[in-house]
Amino acid sequence: MPRSPQKKHTLKVGRVPGTGDPMEVDPRWLVKMLGLTIIGALLCGYLTLCGLFYQGQWQFVLHPNAGSSSTPATLGLPFQDVHFHYTETGQPQLHGWWIPADKGARHAQDTVLYLHGGDGSLSGTLPRLKELHDAGLNVFAFDYRGYGQKTSDQPADPHPNERRMTEDTTAAWLYVTQTRSIPETQIIPCGQGVGGSLAVQLVTDHPGIPAFILEDPVYDTVSQVRQDPRATLIPVRLLFHERFEIAKPLATLQTPKLIVRPNGLSVADAASARAQSLSRFLDEYLPSPAATQR
Repeated sequence: MPRSPQKKHTLKVGRVPGTGDPMEVDPRWLVKMLGLTIIGALLCGYLTLCGLFYQGQWQFVLHPNAGSSSTPATLGLPFQDVHFHYTETGQPQLHGWWIPADKGARHAQDTVLYLHGGDGSLSGTLPRLKELHDAGLNVFAFDYRGYGQKTSDQPADPHPNERRMTEDTTAAWLYVTQTRSIPETQIIPCGQGVGGSLAVQLVTDHPGIPAFILEDPVYDTVSQVRQDPRATLIPVRLLFHERFEIAKPLATLQTPKLIVRPNGLSVADAASARAQSLSRFLDEYLPSPAATQR
């Protein structure tokens, strides 16, 4: 017995222009178009999400604070407010503190260039700056653009990122070596957190540096960001470039280094342990002039 032709299911959606005949559309075509529309919308949404991550990725590792009223004078330290790295209009882009060593201090000929980490601002480093000063050193510390007090006449300083922080570190180096005329053989970079990468870069570029200090350095910013719930769906390794590379250059440096890590001690005990380690380190690699003459 011959099979009857299968009936085709269609939807009538108006009439064909010029004929008056009903216009028929296969429902499967509508379902397919709806599916493609949803996929396209999801893809556009995902690409938008990736674009937002790419533009704002610095916020995953850098958390700047605005200005603060705290200064070294809060801890009884002598200091000089320094504005440097001027624009073509004569406006300074960077602000820092010069904290001179006490007269006759053991390492008064040496200067620490302090590079704070990605959190907070210069004012949050005061306890550590005091420890370095108490070790008999000059200290120069500064805020990167986007941190601390606003330094220019612009409505807002640019947000920080690795490139700008590297440029700012170079400007601080030039201030210390050129404006203050301190030879690189008497400069000890000290980098905290992601500032450790900036310190390592300075040591790599200037082989005359005698020693450097790293405080709780961040070795892998990519893994840090991948653990953030906000980046769960993002191809972090592909898009993230605020890497603050430190492991590879650090592995090849022969310059003496002191690495300070959290040790679980109380605040007072930890400060005492750091002071002892720093004193031994300086005595070994930066002997005072009096010790050298013996």
